[in-house]
Amino acid sequence: MQKTWKKTIMGALAAALTLGVVHSARAVEIQGAGSTFVAPIMYKWIKLFEASHPNIKVDYEAIGSGGGINGLISKTINFCGSDAAMTNSQIKAAGGSVLHMPEVAGPEVMSYNLPMVHKPLVMNGKLIANIYLGRITRWNDAAIRKLNPGVKLPNMHILVAHRSDGSGTTYIFTGYLCKVSSSWKSQVGQATSVSWPVGRGGKGNPGVAALIDKTVGGLGYLEYAYAINGHFPTATLINREGYKIRPSIPGVIAAQKAVVANLPADFRLPIINPTGKTAYPISGFTYLIVDRHLGYMSKSKAMATVRFIHWILTTGQKYAASMQYIKLGNMMRQKVLGELHKATWHGHNVMAMLDKH
Repeated sequence: MQKTWKKTIMGALAAALTLGVVHSARAVEIQGAGSTFVAPIMYKWIKLFEASHPNIKVDYEAIGSGGGINGLISKTINFCGSDAAMTNSQIKAAGGSVLHMPEVAGPEVMSYNLPMVHKPLVMNGKLIANIYLGRITRWNDAAIRKLNPGVKLPNMHILVAHRSDGSGTTYIFTGYLCKVSSSWKSQVGQATSVSWPVGRGGKGNPGVAALIDKTVGGLGYLEYAYAINGHFPTATLINREGYKIRPSIPGVIAAQKAVVANLPADFRLPIINPTGKTAYPISGFTYLIVDRHLGYMSKSKAMATVRFIHWILTTGQKYAASMQYIKLGNMMRQKVLGELHKATWHGHNVMAMLDKH
């Protein structure tokens, strides 16, 4: 299996650190942390944003959605990246009022390391849940053979990989398993971090990718961009309507359309197991989350944070497709920009403050 994902991710990390921009001594520095799902495009956004805003320096630590949410609660960061919306109890711990702003969407994929299999495997939700419950343990199990007639499957153990850190990717994945398996829902449930019945843990999407890459027989869930950049095989999934769907941007767009009509005012809605013949079954928004009241940071940091988020929701959207993400539709983007306009600093509307500068 090719290992180019290592170079891709390391290159992105290096770009995030060096950025090629000389900042003035008076540059405002803002700190974000959280999702590894969004990290590849976040680093690209930061590089481009800093090139046109040399007086603002942005740092982002891809420590997992759970870590980002904890940083927002403790007020140690200026913005959080998360693939899981904050729970009501987390919002209360953060002060009672936060803004969830979807920035892009993307699919999650089942990736595997079976060099002897030369066509994409087909999986459904029940099969995936039973593998992660430890009920199906070998690649030539009858349930896998039934979905893949004519494919010669090896008689070897399925070596399951999962996230070891608090993860929005895990939140989406376990939410999907709850939708398709009553056993998973009752025994494990949905959360950013769960008690896994089987498998080994890796930190972040890169950690799970590394476990799959070095283990023949490995299987794990990954954010799409990591799988594509690393040239990992990905399974075809059978969706809610019974159709076989490859992970793709059109598949996620179809899934978005299926749920957007029921989108709540605070945007806290996953895109899992939707209806629709062409809808891909496991995907989700990745969010920028900030406290609605930014008085815990300086005025300059509050303005820089909102300016950066506004740039992502406008100029930054055009870079989504090239990085294997799905940009927001025009109507969705306008709704999210309206949410950003709610941010305040000591009673002053931050967007209005920016308009005066």
